[in-house]
Amino acid sequence: MFRAGLVAPTLSTLRTMELTDGNAWYLIRTKTGKERWVRDQLRNSVSEVFLPLLKAKTPRWGRMAMTVGPLFPCYVFARFDLQTSYFDVKYMPGVRGIVSAGNDPLAVPTAIVDEIRRRGVDDIVEIAEQPLDHGDKVMVMEGPFRGFEAIFERYLSGAERVAILLSAIEAGGLRVLLPASAVAKYT
Repeated sequence: MFRAGLVAPTLSTLRTMELTDGNAWYLIRTKTGKERWVRDQLRNSVSEVFLPLLKAKTPRWGRMAMTVGPLFPCYVFARFDLQTSYFDVKYMPGVRGIVSAGNDPLAVPTAIVDEIRRRGVDDIVEIAEQPLDHGDKVMVMEGPFRGFEAIFERYLSGAERVAILLSAIEAGGLRVLLPASAVAKYT
């Protein structure tokens, strides 16, 4: 409820309040694999740069490995004054452009950048692994049964080892014990 004489702030008013120092957040599109390089180059020419990273288990060479890569591949957030730094940013080597609507670069609300930062530590966001439940379909990622589909049965000795039932026709429901890191939820 607002008192007489006070008006609810509109979206344009909020944007104006957010841009009082002339700087706003923009999303910079990079060339493939150049996110870190562009981030490092932008640090020399803009007031703030943010490259959110994701730490997750991914299949590498047939095994599940912990990797850290961009949360948004080919994108970097940069905070700068559009009037003074537009051409420096847009034509920087490794940059494809600034995310825009038509010819107008779109400012990213500060709240979005703050929320992504809040969810990570040192700009690294980690998504907690979802534990497996009895009956979940899994894929064996390493070992002699690599590539086989199976049904998760239960954890053994904490979460370090698991019991699965191989669901391949040849296996006929064979029960196998594996390290937990050797299986991944099948989607």
